[in-house]
Amino acid sequence: MKGDLITVDRKTYESQQQELIQLRQAVNSLSKNQLPAAMGYDHKQMSLFLEYTPAAIAIFDQQMCYLQANSRWHEDYGLKDQEIIGRSHYEIFPDIPPRWREIHQRCLKGEVAECEEDTFHRTDGTVEWLKWQIHPWYTDNEEIGGIIMFTEVITKRKQAELALLASEKRLRDIAENMPGAIFQFTNRDNVWKVDYVSDFIWQLTGIAADELTADFNKFIALVHPEDFNSYIESVILSVENSIPWHYEGRLIKPNGEITWWQGESTPTKNDQGEIIFCGVLLDITARKEAEAALKKLNEELENKVEERTAALRQSEARLQRLADNVPGMMYEFCLSNNAEMSFPYVSSGCRELLELEPEAIQENVQLIFDYIHPQDIPEIKSRIFQSAQTQENYEAEWRIKTQSQIKKWVKAIAKPEIQNNGDTLWYGCLFDISEIKRAEVKVQEKEEFLRSIYEGISQIIFVIDVLDNGDFSYVGLNPSGQKIINVNELDIIGKSPEYLYGEKEGKQVIKHYKNCVKLKKPINYEEHHYINNQSTWWLTTLHPLQDSEDEIYRVISTTIDITERKKAEYALQESQDFIERIANFSPNIIYIFDLEQNRNIYANREITNLLGYSLEEINKMGEEIMFKITHPEDAEKIKAHFQNFINSRDGEILQLEYRMKKSNGEWVWLYSRDTVFNRHEDGTAKQMLGVATDITDRKNAEIKLQQQAENLKNTLKELKRTQIHLIHSEKMSSLGNMVAGIAHEINNPVNFIHGNLFPAEEYVQDLLSILNLYQQYFPEPPEEIQEKILDVELDFLKEDLIKLLNSMRVGTDRIREIVLSLRNFSRIDEAEVKEVNIHEGIDSTIMILQNRLKAKQNHPAISITKNYSTLPLIQCYPGQLNQVFMNILSNAIDALEEVKPITKPREIIITTKITKNSRLLIKIADNGPGIPPEIVPKLFDPFFTTKDVGKGTGLGLSISYQIIVEKHQGNLFCNSTLGKGTEFIIEIPIRQVTGDR
Repeated sequence: MKGDLITVDRKTYESQQQELIQLRQAVNSLSKNQLPAAMGYDHKQMSLFLEYTPAAIAIFDQQMCYLQANSRWHEDYGLKDQEIIGRSHYEIFPDIPPRWREIHQRCLKGEVAECEEDTFHRTDGTVEWLKWQIHPWYTDNEEIGGIIMFTEVITKRKQAELALLASEKRLRDIAENMPGAIFQFTNRDNVWKVDYVSDFIWQLTGIAADELTADFNKFIALVHPEDFNSYIESVILSVENSIPWHYEGRLIKPNGEITWWQGESTPTKNDQGEIIFCGVLLDITARKEAEAALKKLNEELENKVEERTAALRQSEARLQRLADNVPGMMYEFCLSNNAEMSFPYVSSGCRELLELEPEAIQENVQLIFDYIHPQDIPEIKSRIFQSAQTQENYEAEWRIKTQSQIKKWVKAIAKPEIQNNGDTLWYGCLFDISEIKRAEVKVQEKEEFLRSIYEGISQIIFVIDVLDNGDFSYVGLNPSGQKIINVNELDIIGKSPEYLYGEKEGKQVIKHYKNCVKLKKPINYEEHHYINNQSTWWLTTLHPLQDSEDEIYRVISTTIDITERKKAEYALQESQDFIERIANFSPNIIYIFDLEQNRNIYANREITNLLGYSLEEINKMGEEIMFKITHPEDAEKIKAHFQNFINSRDGEILQLEYRMKKSNGEWVWLYSRDTVFNRHEDGTAKQMLGVATDITDRKNAEIKLQQQAENLKNTLKELKRTQIHLIHSEKMSSLGNMVAGIAHEINNPVNFIHGNLFPAEEYVQDLLSILNLYQQYFPEPPEEIQEKILDVELDFLKEDLIKLLNSMRVGTDRIREIVLSLRNFSRIDEAEVKEVNIHEGIDSTIMILQNRLKAKQNHPAISITKNYSTLPLIQCYPGQLNQVFMNILSNAIDALEEVKPITKPREIIITTKITKNSRLLIKIADNGPGIPPEIVPKLFDPFFTTKDVGKGTGLGLSISYQIIVEKHQGNLFCNSTLGKGTEFIIEIPIRQVTGDR
């Protein structure tokens, strides 16, 4: 093939394909019947059929000798000048592979074989692609007479397919690397769809290609609002006139960034009549910005030439100052067409850097090369010529020695530019990088130091890589490790722990590696391995290494041989066994407790005898055993006991009493005497040795004595409270009798007066009626009577007399209400449980306290808000309950009177309701100063008061608490917030349980 593409006429290709299909059908039919000669057909006609078939066909007998073959067969297999009829196929092609011989034999037995694509090696060494079929043919006796082979050379088609794949790859590479987004948009049913868009669309729009393919509206939404109409018009104009589409506009990316874009395409139509846009979207933001800047610059140049000239001079001066003060040397270096070198410009920084004058370097370019290390000059010049050829930036480092013999490392960075005359001019900087080089030397020395440790240390060091799938692979083993475990480093590189240690031990090692990776911190552990058929113990430390993304990519394993230490431990264990036998016969618990591991590392047999736990059960409890079987009340005391060992001295005995739970659930008291048993190198206590004795009997006796003392204390307290209650009850009883007596004495005369008011009013009305009749019938009385009428002001007297009688009735009604309230409050005759209206008791209490609620000088009135619910009759001790209301309301009034200055209306809110569990709830709240939180718990204590001396006994709330809680089986709560007020909540059952209380 001369090119990468093969062009085949579509109609010709389809015609040949149809002919080949018909031919295969004919061959298939022919193979199922007899040979043409056996069928009596026209041999000449068959020959013409085979000859003009666009495929190679050959007919063979049972011995694979040719019976017939068309010219295409001769041409395809290079047999033009040979007579093959009657000759063996294997004679003509002696090098035919055994595979083909096997296929021929299978088909001679009745099998049909075919292949869509297969290679065939010609005798000249070329390779062709074939599509072939082999069918058996049958004689008149329906026996297999031979085979028919049908082959089609598809080399050109195969080459075309490969070329197409290469072309597609080339197009993909172009799309992926092109500085723009290639696209294909299609208008289907007046809806624009994105058939394809390259990944560059992300850089242009901030939206991924697959998102735009799924929804073209996402692109439309990015078009700048000011450009939207012009964009739509440009598309419509291109579609309606079938002209190339060109558009420049702005996009607003999701992050708010505004970019300029350019679209180029030519609309076409496919076979379905759909409009297709294939083109490219380019980011022209930089160009637009440059155009805008250029436009602005041109405008400024046109208007301010002289001003810009002055600014240019200032800029040149500024650049010169910059060049003079930059830490290094700025320069222009020229390489002419004839390879001559020169420095058209050198900044003053060369004085400090090279100890040379700029003019000297410009006059003699060789001067600067004289101070460069001879070994570095060839590389410097080589890079100069390479940069000139490739036009890539020049970058190099080299050594110099100044006139004062100071050695330095310098680095040059320059950008080449071809001049009109063909010379190459570099604009560059030369910097002193001596400090960087010295730092690199230090890093190299550190690496060499670490390498010397890695190679010289006597311990085993493994380097393990953490693979992406979580597996582990060895990448290094230091020389000592290779010698100790008798393994060559090259043999384990790339291998897993299972390979090195075997499957069983390898899995355990992997478990440690994974734990280190998970924790992201060093870990250490002891492990046992058989090395060179010997049992060995090792202490291994794993150090994880993290990359810039905080991921563990490598683990360093350092391993120390502790076999001898383990042997010593075993020997020590044997000696300890003797001590163990002695300790197990002790009647006390002997133990060694590790303060760091928080567990017993030793305990004698008495611990199982005393507590009833087996050693297996104790081991299962692990590190938490001490606090699993310790009484919760003693846990903090035990922790403090352990803390005391931090500052304890050797030989100092620390004592502790605590409780532990036996296996049967009983608690046993232990008395421990502990001392430091083992310390760290820094002197801090690590382990303690202790002896614990069972003191349960003694503690039980102490507890019994304490209980008896507590009972005596409670009895005295109850006796005192009962005495107080009796005194108060007697006092209240006397007060109630007195109140009831006063009410009775007042009630009799008041009732007499109240009862006489009604007939007096009737008499007065009668007298006034008669007087009116006299005035009606004797309008002109004697002069003496008229004077008397004027003296007594008869008209006023008639009007005021009625008002006077009404006022007397209101007064007597008020006195009767007060008397009723006094009787209700005293309830002397209601000492037992009775069903009463609670609201009446509350109202009676309020009536008695009415005088305290009224406004006084500098004290506005206290309002009472009643939020009464509908209540049933409540079983209670009404007299005692009224006493509670009196105490709480009096305290609320006292609290409100203490508020100074008064900034808001003073209010008491009384709420009653029945709860879901059928209990009466009474809330009495005020908006007074509130009660401090630390005082609230003490409110119901006897004799506790916050009032001044002489203003309170401290018994009111205490007795109220007893009445509600003990007498009525209820609850009394107090909620208070400083500055907002206090609320007392009374809760009692609707029905009282009968019986003595």
